[in-house]
Amino acid sequence: MLRSIRTLRSIPRVKDITLILLKHGVYQVASHLGAPFRMRVRGILRSPFGHPVRQAERLRLAFQELGPTFIKLGQLIANRPDLFPPAMVQEFAKLENRVDSIPFPDIKAAIERELGVPITEHFSDVDEKPLASASIAQVHRATLKDGTKVVLKVQKPGIDRIIDRDMEILALVANALSKVEDFGLFDPEGLVAEVHRSLERELRFTFERNAIDRVRKNFEKDEVMVVPRTFPRLSSDRLLVLECLDGTAIRNYKPPSQEEATRHAREVTRILFLMIFRDGYFHGDPHASNILVLNDGRLGWLDFGSMGLFTSEMRHTLMKMLRALLDRDYERLARQVLHFGRNSGDASRFEFTQDLANRLDPYFGLTLQEIDLGALFTTIVDLARDHRVSMSPSLLAMTRCLVLVESLAHQLDPELDTMEAVTPLARQYLLHQMRPDVVVDDVLSKLTDLASQVLEYPNYATEIMRRLAAGQLNIDTHVQGLEGLNERLRESSTTIAQAMVVSALLVASALVMDMKGPTLWDLNLLGVVGYTIAAVLGLLILLRIVRG
Repeated sequence: MLRSIRTLRSIPRVKDITLILLKHGVYQVASHLGAPFRMRVRGILRSPFGHPVRQAERLRLAFQELGPTFIKLGQLIANRPDLFPPAMVQEFAKLENRVDSIPFPDIKAAIERELGVPITEHFSDVDEKPLASASIAQVHRATLKDGTKVVLKVQKPGIDRIIDRDMEILALVANALSKVEDFGLFDPEGLVAEVHRSLERELRFTFERNAIDRVRKNFEKDEVMVVPRTFPRLSSDRLLVLECLDGTAIRNYKPPSQEEATRHAREVTRILFLMIFRDGYFHGDPHASNILVLNDGRLGWLDFGSMGLFTSEMRHTLMKMLRALLDRDYERLARQVLHFGRNSGDASRFEFTQDLANRLDPYFGLTLQEIDLGALFTTIVDLARDHRVSMSPSLLAMTRCLVLVESLAHQLDPELDTMEAVTPLARQYLLHQMRPDVVVDDVLSKLTDLASQVLEYPNYATEIMRRLAAGQLNIDTHVQGLEGLNERLRESSTTIAQAMVVSALLVASALVMDMKGPTLWDLNLLGVVGYTIAAVLGLLILLRIVRG
């Protein structure tokens, strides 16, 4: 450890970081980075007495000045309310990724390096004044040779080297942050790894271009949603060329009428709902600056550098959570919440269920339209943090998006009932999940997974015997939560048996439909009976699955 600290002290960047931390009054972290005693004293003497600033705010201001690596760390903290204290999450949510621009000659040189030719070969004009400047990239308006208006997202020269250098230091910083009062429970090594992965994605603009093209294809027939076209031939990992959308950010938009404001609020809510529940691939940062009201009244969505993924299993689990809440079945709700997370503490499911009941019982009796989904999931995440249950990043990203969109919709129309606006879409999704072919595919998929797991059991048994013989197997005989295990196993066995019968009936009925014999409505009677029995059994299975 001492050796690594000496190595880091030889890097000028550590000195810069230490000075910035001292400047913002983060003395404890600075001391762990090796700040000399005289510098710490000098920083304390310079601090504004009479204006005590919370540690979280000091860290946020320091991270803002330290640049992209630390900004990304702060953003991850803001997105993990299941791990970090509410005060810290709220403070880091204010973190802005806007910094001073760099001179245009440097940007021009970077563009030409990526193109491999002079900038005039492809562009008739490039605006030297940046449209926006963030820690990693700078954005400029431009015009192609054919007159097409575009924007250029250019990676700032040398930013990758700065990030690589900061990642070496960040491990030490994370260790120091773990010692800051009220910082909360988190995994420093895991958080640093997540910062690294996230920055690697952001440094490769090809990933963002693929995300834009994917969302654009998902909404290619939508009459309201507009996603800018990309120009792959001119783009690279460090240069992204996009269609320029003319419009006004919702943050600055003044609706000409209340009807227009309501329409935009409904459309923003509808689009995000479709991204999450229809596509399972959604914009991770739908704030008021990333959505434009275009000149023709449509909505343009920008900045797809952060995307969320919601698998069909996650969507199905989410629906079961809502169903359990409406049924007031808090034990089933607790099971579904734990399915989304990992219990890193020692709290029992019974205690977790009781807390869920106490906090969520006010929702009982409400219709789906009356439930504020953003507030609901925020409450569940808060409870999970209290019980040291770390939630799935996908659920957290979805919760954050719901809160952002609820806020954005209410900014446009304070009277809008967002759930009422998306209820038809939710009903359509549920009806799709209940289609016989979807149910049969789901059951067959689960049976296939079960069969593959059964085939692995001999390998598991062999490994258990090997560890037992080597004295490496520890068995904890204190087991909780088995009260209803026998009943659940019996229900699971019944469901699997009925699913196999349904599958056999479907296959047999299909085979006999063309055979000679008694008919009903010109169809083979035996086949009709088989399909009918399969439908009834399939409906029973579906009801059992939906009820958790």
